[in-house]
Amino acid sequence: MSSNGSTTSRRDFLKGAALTSAALAGASFLSACSSGTSSENVSSDSATADSGRVTGYCGPGDWLGEAPAVADSQITDTIDVDVVILGNGHSGVGAAMGATDAGLTAAVIEKQAWSTYVNDKGDGTNMAGWYGEDIGHVNSQFLIDRGFGPYDTGEIVSEFCKRGAGRVNPDIIKAYVQNSGAMFDRYHAIYNLYGDEREKDDSAVYLTSPIDGNSSGTYDLSDMFQYPLCNTQACYSGANVSYPISAGGYKTWPCNAQFYGMQGNNIEYVHKYIVQHAQENGATYYFEHTGVVLTQDSDGAVTGLIAQDSAGNYKRFNAAKGVILCAGDYIGNPEMCWALLNEGMEWGERSGSTNEDWTQSGSRIGDGHKMGCWAGGMVEPSPRGWMAIGAGCNGPWGAAPILQLNAEGKRFSNEAAIAQAGPVDLRQPAGAACWVSDANWSKTVASAPLDHGAPNFGMDDFYTDLKADMDACVVGPTANQVIGAALGERRSMKGSVFAANTLEDLATYLGYTGDAATSLLASIKAYNTLCEAGVDSDYGKDAKYMVPIDTPPYYGGTGTFSHSSTPMMVTMSGLVTDAHQNVLDTSWEPIKGLYAAGNCLGGRYGFGYSTPFAGNSVGMAITHGWLAARTIAGVA
Repeated sequence: MSSNGSTTSRRDFLKGAALTSAALAGASFLSACSSGTSSENVSSDSATADSGRVTGYCGPGDWLGEAPAVADSQITDTIDVDVVILGNGHSGVGAAMGATDAGLTAAVIEKQAWSTYVNDKGDGTNMAGWYGEDIGHVNSQFLIDRGFGPYDTGEIVSEFCKRGAGRVNPDIIKAYVQNSGAMFDRYHAIYNLYGDEREKDDSAVYLTSPIDGNSSGTYDLSDMFQYPLCNTQACYSGANVSYPISAGGYKTWPCNAQFYGMQGNNIEYVHKYIVQHAQENGATYYFEHTGVVLTQDSDGAVTGLIAQDSAGNYKRFNAAKGVILCAGDYIGNPEMCWALLNEGMEWGERSGSTNEDWTQSGSRIGDGHKMGCWAGGMVEPSPRGWMAIGAGCNGPWGAAPILQLNAEGKRFSNEAAIAQAGPVDLRQPAGAACWVSDANWSKTVASAPLDHGAPNFGMDDFYTDLKADMDACVVGPTANQVIGAALGERRSMKGSVFAANTLEDLATYLGYTGDAATSLLASIKAYNTLCEAGVDSDYGKDAKYMVPIDTPPYYGGTGTFSHSSTPMMVTMSGLVTDAHQNVLDTSWEPIKGLYAAGNCLGGRYGFGYSTPFAGNSVGMAITHGWLAARTIAGVA
């Protein structure tokens, strides 16, 4: 596949490319985020930030700085298109798909090289240009044909809003939930257009050390939508559950397509054909081009952007209809994380951390967020979270409503309320923690809710292999290694499980002694009393998950709680927009011609990532990119 506008040099994905230097002089929110008056590019007046921070944001430091100024004499090329898309991540893929389907010409500006997205060398390397391996969506024909749906979209929208505690834009979520199925079916249809290319290029893909116990060699990845290359996270089929699953006051659904493949991030074997289709139908890709600043007319309307190529040349991209910011998040920018992830910053600072301790690898450094603010927009208000992975002390199956005890041997929460686990755990005594179950562990695990990191039995062999390992556990003080069942990469996610004939022995194996061991045994006894009563009068766990711990062998595993919270993977806060993803200025008025999608888009998560179903971050990104382009084209 050709890559129009790209160069052949390879760059290190994890290091990424830095933005063109911008002056870091203090700038107040109202001045640095005010609409520019230049017809070429926006520039803000310098101003002293109040109390060493950007006005309008409570975090420290001037993370915003001033918009770079690029003179006409520095422009070496001008490109005219209908829509400019900043970023080729998931939202950029969706935006290009939507734009070209609507007959628009598009320029996709991407700082990374094409070789960071796909393995064009054929050496078996797993590329990481597109993070994530599953697309969360609702009511596609694809899912319905698999027996998952149709589901009540209003009920799902309500669940997202509930998990965000109202700190979301319900219309943004509604647009995603109601349109994600149509987006996915179109995505699938485009993929199906390339059967000959897939057979030629993907039927014998060489993989180095693929996951799940397979050997290096060639594998057939030519039809990624077929099981087992694509599965849907669900409960074990033998549990005979109905959806949605209600647990701990939250609901979850089986609404994703997980491109598990033979190793992580196999979504590249689908996305590359969407990119090819976009190229063949009006999109030109400019790889190794870094977006620098948006251009605006005298009324503040966004007219395009200026980008810099790998040789340092500036190019002006004029957008006749609009610009879509699909530049991702800011996890790779510790100053932005420290200033904007306020709750996490407080936890970190109290534990002795600084912003330097928050440095994360990645090329996503807030480019789109800053450009949007320089053009007059604003990042959504606090709380601003990130994609926290895992919480609690969980077994090899991942997060499930199994009894958990803290360092003092005490039960401390409703284990079925997985959406609350992270914040609750932070508030426990720092140190050891454990989970405890017995021979009836599968009564809970097989029908566990489908939250992030929960059991994934979309492949029945995940349950079969898990049960075989659990049955093979040897009683004694040495931990057994049990295959994981939370993610596709299960063999690399094994868990340590202790087995004992008595609860007293189990407490010892788990490392509990003295008063903590006495408390642990008393807590289990009290828990069994609640189970026998059928009502959790302590924390309100659902009766169906109140399974007594009274049948040997007894099982348990250890974990650690701390009072520090460090951001990881992806930040989840973006620019404030209206219901159509049109970026709003600080007066809450639309900025003509400027749209946001993916992690540049606010109003989606509130406190941080939440999962009424798996894969919704990627699913939202693709869907909102698709919708923004359709809005610009007038077909949404």
